[in-house]
Amino acid sequence: MGRAQRASLLALLVVALAFTLSEVADAQLTYRYYKQSCPNVEKIIFKEVKKAFSKDKTIAPGILRLIFHDCFVRGCDGSVLLAGPGTERTSLTNINLHGFEVIDQIKAAVEKECPNTVSCADILAYASRDTVIVTGGKSWKVPAGRRDGTVSLAVEVDQNLPPSTFHAQDLISTFAQKGLTPEQMVILSGSHTIGVTHCVHLRDRIFTVIDPTMPKDLLKATQKVCPTIGTQTPLVIDRHSVHKFDTQYFKNIADGKGLMTSDQTLYNEPFTRRYVLKNLKQSTFTHRFGKAMIAMTNIEPKVFPDGEIRKRCQFVN
Repeated sequence: MGRAQRASLLALLVVALAFTLSEVADAQLTYRYYKQSCPNVEKIIFKEVKKAFSKDKTIAPGILRLIFHDCFVRGCDGSVLLAGPGTERTSLTNINLHGFEVIDQIKAAVEKECPNTVSCADILAYASRDTVIVTGGKSWKVPAGRRDGTVSLAVEVDQNLPPSTFHAQDLISTFAQKGLTPEQMVILSGSHTIGVTHCVHLRDRIFTVIDPTMPKDLLKATQKVCPTIGTQTPLVIDRHSVHKFDTQYFKNIADGKGLMTSDQTLYNEPFTRRYVLKNLKQSTFTHRFGKAMIAMTNIEPKVFPDGEIRKRCQFVN
C-alpha cells in the first residue's frame, strides 16, 4: 500500500472514529432519563419556572443565558452554578448572570421529592426549555443523564465564551470548537429575542468608536441609556416584544437594528444572512431552536461514573 493510500485510509478511519464517538456521546443522554427514579421531575421544574416567571419576567432570559455560559465552559456540567472565590460566577463576563436563586429553588423542590437523584446540570437543561415555553416558544424533548462537575474556574470563562465584539467568522469558529454549526449558532443567537445586555457590551459601537452602520435613532437612544461604559442599566435586546419568544430579533437585525456587534454581524455577513432569513418565520425558528438547544446541551456532558449529583447547586458535595 502506497503512502497516499495509507494517508487516505487513515483519514477515513479518523472520520469513522469521530462519528462513532459522536454517536456514543448522543447515546449517553436519553429522553425521560428519570422516568423510574423521579417521574415527576419535569412537572416540578416547570411549576417552579412558571412561578418564578410570574414574579420576575427577567428570569426567562437569565436562565437561558446560564445554560449557554455553562455549556461553553467545561461542557454542560453545572459548573457555572458553583459559588465561591475564583469560580466562573466571579468572572467579569459573568458578573450580570441572573437566575441562580431560581435554580436553587428548583433544586430544593426536586430534592424534596427525589433526594440525591437529579443533577443540577439536568435541572438547568430542563429549566432552559421551560423558559422558552412560558414565553410562548415551542417545547422540545430534553435528553438527560448529565452529572455535575466539581471544578469551576473564572479564568476559563473568557477562554471559551465569545465576546459581544465578535464578528460572524469569529462566532462561527468559536461555535465550531464546541461542535456546533454556523446555522445552529445563528439559531441559538435567536434566544436574544427575550435577552438583555449591558452598556459594556456596546463598547465597540457607541464608546471606543462610533459605529457608522448603527442607525442614528438607535445610537441616540442607546447613548441616552448608556452615558458611560460602566452604566449597569440593562438594555433589552429586542425592544419590540420584550418577553415573547418570537422572531422579532431576526427582524431587528434584518432592519439593521441589532444592538451588539455579535447580533448585527449575523445579517451583515452574507454567509450567515441566509440563516437569519430562514428564521424569520415563527414556526421555522421555534422548531429549529429546540433542535439546536439539544445539540448545545450535549456539549461534553459528564455521565456516570464521572461527576456527582450535587445536593446543593452552589456547592460540591
